[in-house]
This record gives sequence, C-alpha cells and structure tokens, in this order.
Amino acid sequence: LSLSLMKQGLQEFVIETVAPLNRAVTEAWMRGDLEAFEERAYSEQVHTVLRAAMLPAANSMQLPRIVLGTLPNEVNALGLLMVEGLLAPEGVQCVSLGTQVPIPEIAAAATAFDADVVALSFSASFSSKQAVASLESLRSVVPPTTAIWVGGELIRRIRRDIPGITPTGTLSDMLAALRQWRAERTAV
Repeated sequence: LSLSLMKQGLQEFVIETVAPLNRAVTEAWMRGDLEAFEERAYSEQVHTVLRAAMLPAANSMQLPRIVLGTLPNEVNALGLLMVEGLLAPEGVQCVSLGTQVPIPEIAAAATAFDADVVALSFSASFSSKQAVASLESLRSVVPPTTAIWVGGELIRRIRRDIPGITPTGTLSDMLAALRQWRAERTAV
C-alpha cells in the first residue's frame, strides 16, 4: 500500500487503489471468503497508510471547512478517511467526528466549527430509506448556508433527489463538488 501511495500520489491512490480494494474486500467478506478479522486488519492497514500520508497537510487553512461524519448505525469509518485523504492535497480543512454521530451533534458541530460543508459517508449496507429520512432531518437543522455532501456506495443506489443535499456517488464527484463550491465563492 505504501509503495502504491508513493507511486500514485494521495488522490490517485484513494481513487484508483483504495476504492476498488474496498469494494473487493467488502464483496469477499459478504460472500464469506474473508473473515471479519481479515477485513478489520485490511481496514487498519489502510487507516495507517492514509493517516501518515495526510500528516504534511494537517495544518491546511484553505476553505471550505468540512465536518465529516457518519450517521447512527453507520460504523464504517474508512469512507470518511478516504474523503479526508482526497481533500487533504486540496488544502481543505477537515474535522472528522467519526462514526455514528447523532443528527443534533452534527448540526452543533457544523455551527461550532463554522463549517461550510457537512460531508457524510454511507456504506452499501446502510438502509436507503433510513438515509433519505435522516438526510431530510439533517437538512432541516443544519444552517441553510452549510452545504451537505453525501457519498459512498449507498448513494449510488438512491434514485431520488433530496432538496439541499449534494450526492457525490464517486470520489471524483467529491472533487467536482469541491471545485464547484470554490468556483461559486470566487464568483461572489
């Protein structure tokens, strides 16, 4: 993993190596080809490599300020870390709240950290019905000036628009949302 990271650079590593590996590991685990401890060991290795790679960008001060998290019942933290790794080379200020964060805490963090964006990650196993209801609830309590970006495997399956929510079905979509956000602020 470390050698691939050095060859590819952080963003390409996240998009071209980690994302496909995650899908393959998840599918193997769901088929019963991997034990839970093997999936966890993989996840820990990726965490270690990504955290080390992000250290040089730890003091970035460029906008937007993004609060990262997952909703209750979503325990997969790797998606959050991948987004953070994707955004670090862009100089984005990220505050990760971790997994299973209640909606009122996400809203409070968005206000306390003066977040420009709240970004949430959803794994394939999260309920789409619960995701839509939770996102509608979150949108109603997060300041309207704070964008909400959502990504992960589940988001690709949700076929309806949720007002005030920007879906980023792929990691490249996340970068596009960032560029659009910055372009809109520059135009103002």
